[in-house]
Amino acid sequence: MDYQTLQHELTPIVGMAVMQSVTQTFLRNEFRTMMEEVKANNFQKMDVLHHLLAGFKSYYSEEVLSGIEKCRRSTGGAGYGAFTGFKELHSQASPVPTYEGDNTVMML
Repeated sequence: MDYQTLQHELTPIVGMAVMQSVTQTFLRNEFRTMMEEVKANNFQKMDVLHHLLAGFKSYYSEEVLSGIEKCRRSTGGAGYGAFTGFKELHSQASPVPTYEGDNTVMML
């Protein structure tokens, strides 16, 4: 990360990862609260949480796949080597955006 060009490309990916971590902590806490309320027959949070989770899943799955590709490209020819781990990351992340069908609808 000594080069400004790499910093320009990779810093937003690091920022996105931090934001995803903060968001997942919030959503995990909200989910736990909702489950406690469901046990008491209160389903008020379920609709909103469903929409948030569907939207974030769609958006984050696209961002993760794009971020992996940017990181791989930033390593140059070495990014194609199996030792970098990008092949495994890409193979795990690539089907996720299509599990539920077209993400465009879910992002709305």
